[in-house]
Amino acid sequence: MVQAIGHCQSEFDPTDPGRLCRGQERWIDSFDLEDGVAMHRIVLSGALFSDDSARDAQRGLVFSGIDGDALLRALFPDRIFIACAEEGHPREVPTDATGVEHYPNHRPGGALEQWVTRWVLNCDGEGDTIRAFEAGADVLLVFKEAPKTSKASKAGSSIYDVPMADGVLDEAAAARDTLPEPVREGLFLLMGHRQDGQPARRFQAAAIPSLMEHVEAIVLLHSDKHGGCFGIYTPKHLEAVPTVDRFATDVGALSVPFAIAPMLARWDRAIWELRQEWDEASQGEFPVPPCPNGGWNRRERRSQAKPPVAEALSITEE
Repeated sequence: MVQAIGHCQSEFDPTDPGRLCRGQERWIDSFDLEDGVAMHRIVLSGALFSDDSARDAQRGLVFSGIDGDALLRALFPDRIFIACAEEGHPREVPTDATGVEHYPNHRPGGALEQWVTRWVLNCDGEGDTIRAFEAGADVLLVFKEAPKTSKASKAGSSIYDVPMADGVLDEAAAARDTLPEPVREGLFLLMGHRQDGQPARRFQAAAIPSLMEHVEAIVLLHSDKHGGCFGIYTPKHLEAVPTVDRFATDVGALSVPFAIAPMLARWDRAIWELRQEWDEASQGEFPVPPCPNGGWNRRERRSQAKPPVAEALSITEE
């Protein structure tokens, strides 16, 4: 089996964010921004497959074999990482989370009332970002330095002030809240109007620019076909490909560039295009075995196409 990591860097327009993984995720229907904002995005996903047809591909960053936590820390060295959950399960909140707040959630067509939890986690230790994602976080904020909080930014204030039953608000965790109020407001715009279902709607693209004013980068956990993938949003181009290539080499994975975001694209086509540029003299044999029935290429697809209608309906003489 071949492990690979796919990556695509491009400009990102919050007013026209494009599509996410078909059948898995969509953007929240957004309000209109007055002015366009030029931003950049790199999407990182992975796959595990047996040959260049990628018919049996399992898709998601976890299948690349790369440590996502270590990769993020290499892309943003000496930075502060804070993970955020908006609708986490009350029993899966990390014990060291801060700003913990339980609140009732209502969904059309679902349970009349369901309790969920918002929380943040300072990801200081190795593996903390992945631990946060597994516990229900799907946003990671990257700071150059620790954010300064004010007394007014405690959980349960301002936009987070909702009716609570006795004992529902974790007073100890609220006292250790680590996010200033403008960041919390940006997070609410980003995640506060999400909808479950197929496809899920978890993020509002128009909220990214206002939140970006307070952070260096925003990492969103997007959906791929079988697992999650990273969407890293930055105000300027991030020189990420050399780092991704190095991590892929360290674990024996193949680094595959994509023209569009990997969760939208076909792996067989990306592998075929990479093979055309592969230099066996300097890089060795191409690491993906060919499919026994032929891989993805234009000539083969044309040769296997159905004959024209006129030819198919023609009557041959005996």
